[in-house]
Amino acid sequence: MAWLRELSINKDRVYRGIVKTGRGGAIAEMEQPLFTEGFKKLTGLDVISGTLNIKMVEPLDLNLLRYLKFADIGWDFDPKTQGIDYKGEIGMYYRRATVKSKYKACVLVFTWVTDIYTDVELVSPYHLRTVLKLKDGDKIKFTFDKE
Repeated sequence: MAWLRELSINKDRVYRGIVKTGRGGAIAEMEQPLFTEGFKKLTGLDVISGTLNIKMVEPLDLNLLRYLKFADIGWDFDPKTQGIDYKGEIGMYYRRATVKSKYKACVLVFTWVTDIYTDVELVSPYHLRTVLKLKDGDKIKFTFDKE
């Protein structure tokens, strides 16, 4: 597991993923004031509704991210409302990041995704798909901001 040790040691590393289409559920969820205000408190960013879904090229070391349970901050979300059959803890891993060395964002990994190490979403004050002219299959890179 040399790749895991390398990820843990090199926190300035550039992470790469492939843009993919999501379910579209984040747009409606994030329009609720509880979520938009919550994301601002967690990240310091005025994020827009929706996320950019990416599939990581290499597994992500979740130890580099923070974790929170939705119930601990009063977020009520049931994945079944989006057609997701999940019975585990509802939460997310998150950390501030910078996309393409310019655009502030936050990396999110929700507990109910198919592969918790490679299914990543980005929230940002920017509509990243538009400002970066991204389409499904395009490569994207980001770095984690220093904590």
